[in-house]
Amino acid sequence: MLTEPASQSLYPLKNSIDIFPWDDNFETGLIQIDDQHRVLVSLLNTLASHVAFRSEIISLEEVFDALTEYTIYHFKSEEAIWAKFFAEDHSMAEHLAVHEHFIQTLTALKEARKNASSDQVAHDALEFLTRWLASHILEKDRCMAYTVLAMQEGFALEEAQAQAHRQMKGVTRTLIDIILSLYSALSSNTLNLMRKLDEHQKMEEAYREQRRRMEHLARFDALTGLPNRVLLTEKVQEIINLSECSRNFLAIIYLDLDGFKVINDTYGHEVGDRVLIIMAERIQRIVRGQDIVSRLGGDEFIVVIRDIPDFDTCIPWLASFLTAAGEVIPLDKGRTLTLSASLGVTLYPQNEEITPDQLFRQADQALYQAKQAGKNCYHVFDMVHDHEVRDHLENLEHIRLGLERREFVLYYQPKVNLRTGAILGFEALIRWQHPHRGLLLPAQFLPMVENHPLALSLGNWVLDTALNQIEDWMTQGSPFIVSVNVCGQQLQARGFTQQLRDTLARRQKGVARYLELEVLETSALEDISLVSKVIHDCISLGVQFSIDDFGTGYSSLSYLKRLPVHTLKIDQSFVRGMLEDPEDLAILVGVLGLAEAFQRKVIAEGVETLAHGEMLLDLGCEGAQGYAIARPMPVDKIVHWAASWQVPLSWRFRPVLSKDDLSSFIRCASQQATKEAKPKR
Repeated sequence: MLTEPASQSLYPLKNSIDIFPWDDNFETGLIQIDDQHRVLVSLLNTLASHVAFRSEIISLEEVFDALTEYTIYHFKSEEAIWAKFFAEDHSMAEHLAVHEHFIQTLTALKEARKNASSDQVAHDALEFLTRWLASHILEKDRCMAYTVLAMQEGFALEEAQAQAHRQMKGVTRTLIDIILSLYSALSSNTLNLMRKLDEHQKMEEAYREQRRRMEHLARFDALTGLPNRVLLTEKVQEIINLSECSRNFLAIIYLDLDGFKVINDTYGHEVGDRVLIIMAERIQRIVRGQDIVSRLGGDEFIVVIRDIPDFDTCIPWLASFLTAAGEVIPLDKGRTLTLSASLGVTLYPQNEEITPDQLFRQADQALYQAKQAGKNCYHVFDMVHDHEVRDHLENLEHIRLGLERREFVLYYQPKVNLRTGAILGFEALIRWQHPHRGLLLPAQFLPMVENHPLALSLGNWVLDTALNQIEDWMTQGSPFIVSVNVCGQQLQARGFTQQLRDTLARRQKGVARYLELEVLETSALEDISLVSKVIHDCISLGVQFSIDDFGTGYSSLSYLKRLPVHTLKIDQSFVRGMLEDPEDLAILVGVLGLAEAFQRKVIAEGVETLAHGEMLLDLGCEGAQGYAIARPMPVDKIVHWAASWQVPLSWRFRPVLSKDDLSSFIRCASQQATKEAKPKR
C-alpha cells in the first residue's frame, strides 16, 4: 500500500514568493493526482524563492532529497492509477518513458553538484522542473486525468480521449505559455529582486504596523480609547461562556448623558469631545479592574459590573455614576458645565439563553424608561413586562399569518321569531381554526388586536366573507340577512363608507339589503356625531344597522334619536338574568319600551332555555337568538338546521302579558328578591 512521503514541505524561507501559486487551473479533477501535484508546485516555489533570494536557510541537498522522495511516491501512485485505464494503450508506455527520463535528469542534476556551482545547479533544476510542470503535468497528466474521468462516466477509451482533447483545447497552451513566461521573468529579474529585498522588507513592516493600527481602531474608540461595541461584545460573550462556573450576576449598565446634543450645538464638537473624555475618565475611576467600560458612540457608554451577588450590590455603583455625571465640568475662560445622566440596567444570567446584543437592547429599553421618568435616574429592565410585550407581538404575528393562510372561518347563529319560527337572519361570528390549538372563539384572539391595524384587516375579512356568502345564497334563490359586527375602530376609520361602497359595487345588485352591520353601543357613543354620519351614509347604500349589546352603555333618549339604526340587540346579560334578577327584568322592559317608542326592532340575545323564550314572549319581544334556538354553526350545517327547525309549542301559543299583569309580575318579582336578600335573625 502506497503512503504519502514523510517530508512534503521544507523549512519556510524568511523571504519567499509563490512564483507558481496553486489554483483551480492546476486541478485535473482526480484528487489523489492533484494532491501530489500540489506537493511538486510547493517544492518548485521553494526552489524558485531559493534562487531569487539566495537563501541559506535550506540547502540544495534538502531540495533534491525532497524531490527524490516525492518522485518515488508520485510515480508509483500515478502509474497505479493509469494502469487501471491505459494498460493496453500506447500512452501508458509513453508515460512510463517520460517518468524514467525525469528520474535520469534528477539523478544527473544531483551528480552535477560535484563539479558545478550551487547557483548553476539550482538554476538548471528550476528550469527543468518548470518545463516539467508546463509540458508534463499541465498537458500529459491533465489529458490522462480528463480521459479517466470520462471513462468513469461510461465512455470507451477512444471516445474519452477525444473528449479530453476537446476539453484541453486552448486552455492548456495558454497555461504552458504563462508558466514559461514566469520562469523567464524569474531568470532575468533575480538580481533585481535581490536589490529590492530590503525595500520590500521595510514595506512589509510598514504594512504590519498599519494593520495593527487598523485592528486597534476596529476594536477601540478613537476618542476615549475605551473598548467599542465590537470588543465589548466579545468580552461579554467570553464572560457568558464562563458563567457556568459562577453563581454571581453580571450587571449591564447603559449610560446616556442628558442633553448632550445641546452642548454640541451650543459649544461645538471640540467641547463635546472634551466632555466625553472627562466622563470616560470619571467612569473608569469608579469601576474595578475586572469591570468593563465601553463607549458605543455619541454620548452612550456601557458599563459591565462583574461578579455581584444581587442587584442591591449594584446600587452604589449606579449612584456613583449619577453623581459623577452631575459633577461640574470646567471649560476655558472660567466657564463650566453641569450635566446629568440616565441609566438603564439589566442583569445576567436570566431564565433563558441570551446574547450580548440582546442584553444591550434590554439595557437600552430600560434607559428609555429612565428618560421617560424624568432623566437623572436609573431604571431596571422589567423581564415580565418584556415577555408580555414579546408574547403580544408574537400573538399578533400568528394572527397575521393565520389571516394570510386562510385559517379563519365564519360561523353563523340564527335569529328567529320566537312565536312564528320565521328565520330573521344570521349573525356572522368569526372563528380561528388554529393549526395546533383547534377552533378558537373570538374572546381568545380578538382582544389581542384591539386598537391594532390587524383589527381592521380582520374586520374587512369578515365583511368580505359574509358578502360572499350572501351572494351564494342569492344565487341559490334563498338569501338570508347576515349581520356583521363592526368595531368602533373600523367604523370610524377614514374612508370606511367609500370602501363599503366600492365593495358593494363589485357584487350582485341588491346584495346590500341583506347586509346588516352591528355596532357596539359603547363604540357608537365614542364619537356620536361621526358614527351617526357614517350610519346615515351607509344606510343610503341600502345597508341596515343595529346597536349590539344595547343597555350596557349610556342609552339616553337623545343618543337613540341621533343613531338611525333599525334594530336594538338587547345585551345577553340582561336576558339571562331576567328570570332571577328583577333589575335585569326592569332594564329589559325599559329597553322594549324605548324600542317601541322609537319604532325600532328588537333582538334579544342570550336565549338559553325555554323559560327565557317564554318570558320574552310574555313581554312582547319576539325576535331572539341564543343556544335554546341554535348554537353558531358552519355554513354547511345551515341548510339542514333550517329544514329541521321548529318552534317549541310553549312559545308558539304564548300570549303577551297585559300592562297591568306585567306591572304586577315585576312588583312580585321585586318583592320576592328583596325577601330572599333580607338576612335572617
